Amino acid sequence: MSSRENEPTSAPAAVARIRDRLARLPGVTGVVLGGSHARGAARPDSDLDIGLYYDPAARPGFDLVLAAAAELDDHGAPLGHGAYGEWGPWINGGVWLIVDGTKTDILLRDHDRVDTVLRQAAEGTITVDHQPGHPHGFVSTIYAGEVRHNVPLHDPRGRLAASRALVDPYPAALREAVEGRFGWEAGFSLANAGSPARRGDITQVTGLLYQAVACMNQVVFARNGRFVVNEKGATAEADALPVRPERYRERIEAALGGLSTDPSVLTAAVDALRAVHDDLSQGAASR
Repeated sequence: MSSRENEPTSAPAAVARIRDRLARLPGVTGVVLGGSHARGAARPDSDLDIGLYYDPAARPGFDLVLAAAAELDDHGAPLGHGAYGEWGPWINGGVWLIVDGTKTDILLRDHDRVDTVLRQAAEGTITVDHQPGHPHGFVSTIYAGEVRHNVPLHDPRGRLAASRALVDPYPAALREAVEGRFGWEAGFSLANAGSPARRGDITQVTGLLYQAVACMNQVVFARNGRFVVNEKGATAEADALPVRPERYRERIEAALGGLSTDPSVLTAAVDALRAVHDDLSQGAASR
């Protein structure tokens, strides 16, 4: 595939320039457009997310990545960066910059590791690890979601297409694993929220309710053959899917919107989310 084969018409014009510059880096196996622009959900103020996939045996020196970013940046100096491994075990690193007035994130992805994770996902294996910026944890299937939803901009040897084929269509074994693991975890979090709710422990209850919602989102997405790519906005996105509990987002936001240290308020919130989880467990799926 040539570097000019895919140019999304809804993305900023800067995308082609970014793609062409990053494609010149050594060891690059692919460049993609990600985030809301790739999913067709971008707002005028949405950031631009660019994925840079590389061969770990020949990855570009990070100084070369920074130099490319500096050339692209409106002011010749990126806003911030994290070298390989500095942003945690799953976010390989990246650069923040401004291109044509748009905040742009270049995120690095070890292509060999991505393919390993995708093969595991296809067999129903999921991992969740602590990762800054992901309060529920980094769910390994985020990599699968990125590959499924990102728009390839540069795929010189077809590796991005081959990676996507590992998880498209959505693997049946993975759906079973997601429903089993996260359906159970949501119920477990809600069961453990009752006691601290009665004590007025808003911090503990808030954390457990968030975990429950994040897990329920995973189940809703899986039932619709989709991957959660980011926790941000996942509840709203789940609410737009055809297979989900009735008034899904409305009920979740009503439960979480008025939390206080009042035990009766916390208990009511736990009960409200337990009812959503019950509907999910019973397969309720109406709008």
